[in-house]
Amino acid sequence: MRLDEIHSHIERYSQNFIKDLVTLVKQPSVSAKGEGIHECAELVEKMLRDVGFSTQQIPEKGGNPVVYGELESSNSKKTLLFYNHYDVQPAEPLPEWQFGAFSGEVHDGKIYGRGASDNKGNIVSRIKAVEAFLKIFGYVPVTVKFVVEGEEEIGSPHLASVVRQNKDLFSNDATIWEFGGTNHEGCPEIYLGLKGVLSVELRCKGASRDAHSANAPLVPNPAWRLIWALSKLKDEEERILIEGFYDNVEKPSAEELQMLSCIPLEEEKIKKTLGLREFLGNTSGTKAKKALLYDPTCTINGFLTGYTGPGSKTVLPKEAMVKLDFRLVANQRPTEIFRKLVSHVKKCGFEDVQAVQSGSTEPSKTPVTDPFVEVVAKAAARIYETKPVIYPTSPASGPMHLFRNWLGSPVVSVGCSHPEAKGHAPNENLTIDGFIKGTKLMAAILNDFSYSEGA
Repeated sequence: MRLDEIHSHIERYSQNFIKDLVTLVKQPSVSAKGEGIHECAELVEKMLRDVGFSTQQIPEKGGNPVVYGELESSNSKKTLLFYNHYDVQPAEPLPEWQFGAFSGEVHDGKIYGRGASDNKGNIVSRIKAVEAFLKIFGYVPVTVKFVVEGEEEIGSPHLASVVRQNKDLFSNDATIWEFGGTNHEGCPEIYLGLKGVLSVELRCKGASRDAHSANAPLVPNPAWRLIWALSKLKDEEERILIEGFYDNVEKPSAEELQMLSCIPLEEEKIKKTLGLREFLGNTSGTKAKKALLYDPTCTINGFLTGYTGPGSKTVLPKEAMVKLDFRLVANQRPTEIFRKLVSHVKKCGFEDVQAVQSGSTEPSKTPVTDPFVEVVAKAAARIYETKPVIYPTSPASGPMHLFRNWLGSPVVSVGCSHPEAKGHAPNENLTIDGFIKGTKLMAAILNDFSYSEGA
């Protein structure tokens, strides 16, 4: 079979694949600091070009370049797009790394370094799957496009304009998203969507300067004003009180609800890890899974005001600021929710509280009945020899809506990571076995997609 030859090639040249991944991990690319960004973009573009892709870097005005690659198939009119990101999180705290954060150290069956799992392992895995077809058969079964951005870890603030200006260039029949892997039982996990997110700052000012707290009977305290305003946003039952907040919330379909019963949730392990005796509302089972995937949220991320150093300081602060995020579900739109938030705050009597939007993404979701979902699920079951776990959506957020909602193609997220990968933390790693098996999975998806009907 053609895939047997492809998989044999992947195994035979696995050490070369690992070497290329190590090279990419060694190149810092911290978007939060602007560290190594352009050098990494050049390296990713070279990896694509060396395989045979036509490439270009698409500049983002005021941002980091998007690396684009395209390889046309002579055998198929279908196009599969891979979305990835070459930027990584900051490596701090550095003393907690067993090996250097950008060492690319290979130890005990794992590749260590910032970005090994999130997201450089998936970049290399997908490039190598394409390379295997070219080496064995001289062509790719479908046209392949890569969109690799450099700002995902800071919220993709400039990607929307790039996608809007390059809709024809990025057009595709299906998209493989950037993340995924296996669970603790070794079952592949497949995600069909992401929640949206709206990030907001609420700001309040009082006196023109900090005052002695003895003046509290006369001088307004902006910290209290924000606390009182926050109390109007959500009640003790976790219900969000903003008028019209739930108006457009789309309920999960019957097929999605059926899937929930097949999704494992390691409740006791999660509680132990987080030092909790119970989840909010003592929820558990299917109810907990439904809440995690389908409930919109309002979360306080941080509160900044006054003096928080050692000892006491009897100060009445001149200003206060709180950071919030709203996780949004299907059919909720950040712009509409922000407008309702502003109106609600003023209606509750807090004209002195200013709301500032600091970032947003829309929710997005591919129907579980889409033919491409079946293509990916069957390929994963064959490669991993076990039934995959399919998540109708994810509690996380990202710019998936730019591809699903704007370009209109189905988007499925699947990859080569594992549950102990420690993404965003010290000692981030990727197992070599997972990396190679994930490369085989990408090859299987490329192959199967070329034969699929309706996908």
